[in-house]
Amino acid sequence: MTDLTRTNELMQKKGICIFTGMIAEGQESDNILAATGNHLLGNLPPDAVVTNAYAHVKTASDAATTATLKLGTASGGAQLFPAASVKTVGKKGTFAGQLLTGTGVELWLGLAVAGAATEVGEYLVVVEYLEFTKNTGEYTAV
Repeated sequence: MTDLTRTNELMQKKGICIFTGMIAEGQESDNILAATGNHLLGNLPPDAVVTNAYAHVKTASDAATTATLKLGTASGGAQLFPAASVKTVGKKGTFAGQLLTGTGVELWLGLAVAGAATEVGEYLVVVEYLEFTKNTGEYTAV
């Protein structure tokens, strides 16, 4: 039988971290012009596990032909979620599965908008991750 009282370090409390970014079609935000293409949003830290990723459509795009976005860890990639239509409001994107960031990864948004639009789409991109090497300093009793 193992004496779990000797392994308190395994019972450290962890906090969920969240990356968020608001994107508006055709408008520059934090030096990103939200037009069709792949856009570097930022970097996720090393030694983290991505636990969820999605977009929340605040204002739907009414682009005549196409309006999709995807999220990946490489330019043009969809490692976090594949292309999802942003022509209706609400939560979009099917999370592709947990991902270890290793030494850290870039976060890329792929946006495809085609056809005339009269309504500027606005999207809140959300990535939830756990930095497993950091803790709050608390322990959970066994």
